Amino acid sequence: MRTLTRFEQRLRSLMMGSALLSSAVLGIAVSGAWALPETAADPPTVLVIHSYHADLSWTSDLKSGINSGFEGADVQVFHEYLDAKRYPQLAHGERFLQYLDRKYQDAGIDVLMVSDDPGLSLVLGHRDDWLETIPLVYLGINHVEPALLELPRATGVFETHSIVETAAEALRQSRSSTLIVVTDSSETGQAKLERLQAVRQLPDPPDRIVVVKNVPLDQIAARFQDYPADWPIYLVGQLRHESETGPLVDFVEGAEALRSQLPNPIYSHSEMLLGNGVVGGKLLDSEYHARQAVRLTQRILDGEAPGDILPIQTSENFWKFDAQELARFDTDPTNLPYGSELVNEEVSFYQRYRNLVWITAGAFATSVLIIVLLIDVIRRRAAAAKILQDNEQRYRDLAESGADLFWETDTQLCFSYLSGKLPFLQTMPPEDLLGMPLKDAVALSAQIDFDVEAFQRLTYQRQQIEGFTFRFRETPSTVRIFKLNGRPIYDAHRQYVGYRGIQREITEEYQLSETIAYQATYDSLTGLINRNEFDTRLKDAVMRSRSHQTHSVLCYLDLDQFKIVNDTAGHLVGDQLLAELAHLLKQSVRLTDSLGRLGGDEFGLILEGCTIEDGNKICETLINKIQTYRFKWQDRQFNVGVSIGMVPIQPDAANPIELLSRADLACYKAKDLGRGRIYIADHDDAELDMRQSQMARIANISQAIEENRFFLVQQPIQSLFAFNKRPHVEILLRLNDESGEVISPGQFIPVAERYGLISLIDRWVLETVVKNYDQLFDQSNTLVSINLSGASLSDDRFIDFAQSLICQSHIDPHCVCFEITETAAISHLDQATKFIKAMKAIGVRFALDDFGSGVSSFGYLRSLPVDYLKIDGALVRNITQERCDRTIVDLINQVAHMMGMRTIAEFVEDAETLKQLRLLEVDYAQGYEIGRPVPLDGVIPAKLD
Repeated sequence: MRTLTRFEQRLRSLMMGSALLSSAVLGIAVSGAWALPETAADPPTVLVIHSYHADLSWTSDLKSGINSGFEGADVQVFHEYLDAKRYPQLAHGERFLQYLDRKYQDAGIDVLMVSDDPGLSLVLGHRDDWLETIPLVYLGINHVEPALLELPRATGVFETHSIVETAAEALRQSRSSTLIVVTDSSETGQAKLERLQAVRQLPDPPDRIVVVKNVPLDQIAARFQDYPADWPIYLVGQLRHESETGPLVDFVEGAEALRSQLPNPIYSHSEMLLGNGVVGGKLLDSEYHARQAVRLTQRILDGEAPGDILPIQTSENFWKFDAQELARFDTDPTNLPYGSELVNEEVSFYQRYRNLVWITAGAFATSVLIIVLLIDVIRRRAAAAKILQDNEQRYRDLAESGADLFWETDTQLCFSYLSGKLPFLQTMPPEDLLGMPLKDAVALSAQIDFDVEAFQRLTYQRQQIEGFTFRFRETPSTVRIFKLNGRPIYDAHRQYVGYRGIQREITEEYQLSETIAYQATYDSLTGLINRNEFDTRLKDAVMRSRSHQTHSVLCYLDLDQFKIVNDTAGHLVGDQLLAELAHLLKQSVRLTDSLGRLGGDEFGLILEGCTIEDGNKICETLINKIQTYRFKWQDRQFNVGVSIGMVPIQPDAANPIELLSRADLACYKAKDLGRGRIYIADHDDAELDMRQSQMARIANISQAIEENRFFLVQQPIQSLFAFNKRPHVEILLRLNDESGEVISPGQFIPVAERYGLISLIDRWVLETVVKNYDQLFDQSNTLVSINLSGASLSDDRFIDFAQSLICQSHIDPHCVCFEITETAAISHLDQATKFIKAMKAIGVRFALDDFGSGVSSFGYLRSLPVDYLKIDGALVRNITQERCDRTIVDLINQVAHMMGMRTIAEFVEDAETLKQLRLLEVDYAQGYEIGRPVPLDGVIPAKLD
């Protein structure tokens, strides 16, 4: 006999003083075998605690899913029922645990599964003392709480319903502007009612939501007599017996009672009500939900630590509708959401009148043979029609997805259906692969690079296959890339029968992504690394200098007399000169050096493993080469120079930002001394320190706020389609200097960021907008976009400030949208994700700004739950001339829509660009063609401490 766990010892000690208690005293519905394992050598044991009683349809479905999930596995499963629906106060909770201890004290529970919130709350309330060592798997939980996600030795599946989608579909089908919501006052009913409030944020929200709580069975007609029959009913809770405080009615019984007494269409998000009086909705498959929890439990039994298994936060929901109910309300079954499934369809003539057919056949014996033949013909035609319908659906899916191969496998991953092109197996027709295992099929060609083990892991866990890629080397210099998508398929009895999916070649898309990645790292004009990549390399150089005690040099290069070229010959000629000078500089430095364009006519150079003396020689060479270079255009000749500021990168060097700032100042000092020379900035350079101090004066942000020198302007963001006419503006910031001249953000924002004062500006802007919202905007639903810096994203104090300010004001949080740049979000990814989730919890929306200019746009996009994607203006402004830019904008727009985001195009400056954006189905536009920034009148500036 193995040693008892702490949980079992604690419960046994409690039972020493409670020996006379029995299951009859508990008054709890308990089922399951009383027989326990005899020895520790028996198979693993799983105890399932259900929150509700065994006769509840939800509980019955969960039990069925758990049992089928463990079917075939050598595992003992026991089910117990807390009965929290009929006894919600759980006064019997501790006695229930004592009862479990006496029953299972010798069983050795290996995993504890708990369904629904009441049972989980009871278990967690005693876990520190009694359940500390037993792994916990929860399911049917309605709230995704951060504390639950971090619970030690635990994992599970959250019960997420598509409540808003079902409500929207109910309103659409009934063509009504009012929704009746039937619920109860239980914790689950209230939670679903709160989630339903999000329906008010739909593009076409209902005018009115009527909430009817705690409806007794005998008062249904009276409670609903004042509501028209065309108002849809959304059943999210349960009815009650006898009175408003009586016991809760089973979901199915409640749905049938509403259906029998009311003429209104009834909708639900639970599959168990389908066929019992509800029209349908986007439904949660409770048995599939239970099997997801079983798979997590099996991984724990296989030795995997519970803390290493991520909880499943999103349940899978499916559109399902009752064909009879649709017909009752004259709803066209062809006008349902894509992928909808119909149940309870009309039976065939033969099934309905089969007895009459046989009686007639007996009376008219001479017609028997004809009737049999006719029935056989009908059956064969129906089967042929079904096959034709299936094939049409397959090829329709194939055409819609742009795929070139449709495939199906059986449960052993052997091909059962193939149709399409197999460019990597040209000598073998697809039908020859039928019945062949996948791993054998891909082994037929040595040119295929296919991760069979990863594919088998996905299918073993019955996971959806999304974007699984493999390569085919067609020639030594040509590689084609393919993507597989697929999903597990189940028969009418929800039994797994294999996988079905498509294959599509994505070589062009992959190459386009590579182009985007290149553009995110390199400057398009000069081919040198861009500012973002240069900053990254400078940071790495500083880290290497500290860790390896090496010396390097940072150089800041600024061209002299370059403005003359732009002003006299134009920017196109200036760009050509920049490209040629960049090529000249690249040839003059070492292969190990990092040369980048920082902006305009400014360049940065990192000389790693280089002394000041050697760096000085290299820079002298650069100065001489540029001075002797002659640029000819038409009949004119231009010559430019370069001034260079040098800063040593030593083991005790400051941070990269300060190094680059000091090198910039040294470059200006070189210009002051006569241009075309080098200025080396030592650590004790008093004159340079004074210049840096002078620049810091502009960073006195708090003084500018105190003197009311900041002011706000707004620029409209316009919907390109008629579905959304809600006013939407972006709030922009301007600054008056001490002489009254307007300073653009491009001048003071970098300084504020450099000196760590940008969060103070963010606080001022947010508080000024929130406190003046009612006076600034005529329409109370105006959506205002406010820019936030990376520093604010990573400041926990700013999260508390923003939440407190918005929640304590009169502004609707859904009217606030924070804009964060892609670079800032990626640079502070973990903190940005934390900030976004905290603010979205109160209703604030988010937009990802300048998308398309960052380093890893697509790689990090799915990690940021934003509502809007602002496409970088550098891509938008050229879509009418540059096909590549138009394709990139189209790709970004499609990816955003697939992820449920709306897109905003920046820098829309003419009507032709606006026309192209409409053709690409971009959602919103912003720019001078839409409207220029205008001051906000009547602002009372915020006063910050």
